[in-house]
Amino acid sequence: MPLCGFNQKMLEGLTSFHEGLVEHGIIEGARKKGVSYEEIFKRELEDMDKFLAETSAIDNPIRRELLENLTRYARAFYQLIEQRGVENFQKVGGDLTKLYEGMDRKYYSELEGHPNAMELLADYLDKWE
Repeated sequence: MPLCGFNQKMLEGLTSFHEGLVEHGIIEGARKKGVSYEEIFKRELEDMDKFLAETSAIDNPIRRELLENLTRYARAFYQLIEQRGVENFQKVGGDLTKLYEGMDRKYYSELEGHPNAMELLADYLDKWE
């Protein structure tokens, strides 16, 4: 599996990460700064883009990749929350958990060892509802 499988601890960690991003980064950030969620999303996404444009200055390639990918994940999650509404962030996080569980289940129950496993998995995920 591309992510070595998911277990409950990993999924709970992602749930906490998602909740922290929204509760601290968006809800609390908007409250403290006295601005709308839309403004906070705009600022956060711009800051992430600026950071990603500067990561080439990080010489350690593993550290750079970790930081870039974590930033990209948080950025994509913010975009998803912005699209679906801050009030729905827990449902969105739950939907992602189901996606990750489904990906894991599909791979280990049907695709592992298949010569085109990753192609089939990508196709399955593309059609996920």
